[in-house]
Amino acid sequence: MKLLSAALVVSLCGVAVAGPPANKPGKQKPKVTEAAKDPKKLGAQARVSFARAGELRLARDLDLIAKAPRQRVEPLSIEEETAVNIQKLLRSPLLRRGVTGIHVADARTGLALFSVNAEDALNPASNVKLISTATALELLGPGFRYPTRILGPEPVGGVVKGDIYLLGSYDPTLSIHDFEDIAMTMAMRGITSVEGNIVVGADPTRDGVYRAIIPVSITAGEPGAPPTVITPPNFDLLSVKVTATTSKQPRRHRLTYQADVIKNEAGIPRIELTIGGTIGKDRQVEYPLWTRQRTATAAYSLIAALRAREITLTGDMKIMELGDYVGESVGKGSLPVELGRHESEPASEIAARVNKQSVNWLADRLVMTAAGLSRREPPSMAVAVDAMYMWLERSTKLTKDALVIDTGSGLSYRTQIRPLDLVSIVRSAGGFGSETTSEVSKAWLHSLAIGGTDGTLRHRFRSADLRGHIVGKTGSLRNVIALSGILDVDPSRPLAFSIITNTDKPLQKRQVRAAHAQVIAEVCKYLAKTSHAISAIPLPTPAPAPTPIDIVSEEAEETGPESEPEQALDVETANHE
Repeated sequence: MKLLSAALVVSLCGVAVAGPPANKPGKQKPKVTEAAKDPKKLGAQARVSFARAGELRLARDLDLIAKAPRQRVEPLSIEEETAVNIQKLLRSPLLRRGVTGIHVADARTGLALFSVNAEDALNPASNVKLISTATALELLGPGFRYPTRILGPEPVGGVVKGDIYLLGSYDPTLSIHDFEDIAMTMAMRGITSVEGNIVVGADPTRDGVYRAIIPVSITAGEPGAPPTVITPPNFDLLSVKVTATTSKQPRRHRLTYQADVIKNEAGIPRIELTIGGTIGKDRQVEYPLWTRQRTATAAYSLIAALRAREITLTGDMKIMELGDYVGESVGKGSLPVELGRHESEPASEIAARVNKQSVNWLADRLVMTAAGLSRREPPSMAVAVDAMYMWLERSTKLTKDALVIDTGSGLSYRTQIRPLDLVSIVRSAGGFGSETTSEVSKAWLHSLAIGGTDGTLRHRFRSADLRGHIVGKTGSLRNVIALSGILDVDPSRPLAFSIITNTDKPLQKRQVRAAHAQVIAEVCKYLAKTSHAISAIPLPTPAPAPTPIDIVSEEAEETGPESEPEQALDVETANHE
């Protein structure tokens, strides 16, 4: 077993606590962009430009076209006909009051085909994830896995004599079930006993379970009797007191939960959960207890996993910095060795969870940890945003003066990006225009939702001619609807596109999305009229669906339920009805 490298010790010692992003998008006041204040930009007066002779020309106004028989206006070209049809959609009741920016270009060459308000800075909401996932994949590499390891003295006869260290790597996907992998690897190494404590650092985001959720199952008993409560076995962090009773009626159901954190003299926490109220007859409730006791959740999950593998532990949880632990080990004449390990799924699959399901908290944590690990700094939103700006400048030549981003998720009312620039971002991240497509670009394309197939696009673009021919990222806030990605109906001419609608009032989301789909349909008609061969090309294989707890629908983006809620006593509680 290899010794812990000195470089690793230096890089991880003294790492400070990195909390969740300070930005609270759900509490922000919607910001109306300058474009949305200009009447000439509104859909009611929109004029679409189209490509002709290598340049963009402004399509004729609809009023002029209506007078064509009298004025003998020349016939519309295929390009101008498409542009005029898009103008009609923009002036429909669904889009006329807002500002809609559209830019469609050849994905390989970047030559624009159709454009309207494309140089206006608009808020694209979750389209920001296109940037954050591209940044993270470039910094980490698609195959990177977050390791969580156990370090300690070399076992002698299956016995580890001394404390063992639980060393994480800011894994945003770590769960209480993952410690079973660590316990299994320790058992396979022949370890039967640990004569010491589980040591963790003071940083709860490095060594802890970031999304610390403890499952609690409640099953009704006989009428008037208390329900049965089941918690994870051997999980000493949590104790439960039940004052609830079972109702005679199935519908009389209202459970309450009160969680308190109690710490001993050494600062080691325990969570005391009181379940009150009533549960309906024959009912069963699964209650996820959210807690910010991240390192404690990790330590006691490991203890429970060790016990399940019949590995005894004489001690308890202990807090100590990694440098102090290593120094103490050296003082005893040895360096810690790796005793057990768990690795996350690859960064490519984590990025797919972010983009396909639009998971806000995971988008932020992925780019924060990627930027922090690449710089050997604590993860923070400031470091992440700086890394995103650097990726933009390297990949698209866009500077900080060209756009505004302040999160990795796009859950913000301060974001401003031009549709023109989003198309450049899609082309660059997807590797279009390059002679060869890198593994990073392939992973990024794989992460996007596929129209009519998976993710936030699974119920959209389901017609036979569009299903599987659009990959993209949706965006939704109270006054924002956006969609950017790749349209490959014609394999000889894949198109990169971005469509963003901003208003100063809440949008009718389904109707606006339907109008965006009609714009895409007009572009498809144009391709059908100008192409001689239309056939399917392979698209990324759909990624496995995330667990329900990780899914955030586009409808929920404006309030951000996946962001860390503020709760008293550092334990997230709620009433369940």
